[in-house]
Amino acid sequence: MTRSEGNRDAREPASVAMANGAAAAPVVAPERRLQLGMAGRGALRWVAVDVTDIVREVCDRLDMTPVAAAALGRAVAGASMLLRLATKTPSRLVLDIRGDGPLRQVLVEVDAEGNIRGTVGDPRVVVPDLPNTKLAVGAAVGAGRLRVLREFGDGGSYHSHVSLVTGEIGDDLAHYLAQSEQSHSAVLVGVLGRKTGVAAAGGVIVEVLPGAPDDVVDRLAGNLAGIAGVSWLLEEGGVERVLDAALAGLDRELMETAALRYRCRCSRERLQQHLVMLSAEDRAYLAEEDGAIGADCVFCGNHYRFKPEELIPDVERMPS
Repeated sequence: MTRSEGNRDAREPASVAMANGAAAAPVVAPERRLQLGMAGRGALRWVAVDVTDIVREVCDRLDMTPVAAAALGRAVAGASMLLRLATKTPSRLVLDIRGDGPLRQVLVEVDAEGNIRGTVGDPRVVVPDLPNTKLAVGAAVGAGRLRVLREFGDGGSYHSHVSLVTGEIGDDLAHYLAQSEQSHSAVLVGVLGRKTGVAAAGGVIVEVLPGAPDDVVDRLAGNLAGIAGVSWLLEEGGVERVLDAALAGLDRELMETAALRYRCRCSRERLQQHLVMLSAEDRAYLAEEDGAIGADCVFCGNHYRFKPEELIPDVERMPS
């Protein structure tokens, strides 16, 4: 069961599929933005997140259109949940969605400390709404691939990818879990937008473990079918409200909470290293009238400016 939501002015889209394998949102304590647990007498494993303020900050920094914000918010929620569902928690997880639509790419990074950053290929993308007035995230993303990279503290890494199913991101995450993780999971991700900006963003993943009793699976399916929109629930009462609806009657047990926060890893020194590697011709092309080069971080929008002498490689400084 999957549902992806990206809503304009509180209109809540809901697309549902089975996958095998005007108040502000409540303020969420950072350490409880992610919750992980069990339910259904040990037959279900779940993780839920509220990433409203994180998505709001990214969208404000990059001046995103509603459809770009919806795509990014779904991916931020999905990436943060994927990291915690992993059997061995990676030190960093990268969710990279690339399609042939005008949005081009949705890229999210999250680490084991809960630091998240994300961006999209075209923050100002505009596509026609669907006939029912819902945001057409699938049309913005297009056809392509979803790739997940996991990096571990010992230096190892693992990546896997699947073709996009709909480009709506929730469907694609469920497809990824089924194909790459052999996990039968329900995925609900959503973003609620209002005229003032992002009002709620987050989601829940419920994994049906092998041997789950039919009555547990049926109750879960019934609960999820009755959810009109996960982002509406987040706005009403945060993660607790989402879990009350998704896991009603299934004896949920909270096992862990974790902090999530927006934090970009960019720095002047890191960007300088990249620019120094450019050829002299490329540096000359990028230079402004005074010879300086300006560059923006694609994740947070921070602007950096370098004097010409700061970007000369050591090899070019050596006397001939």
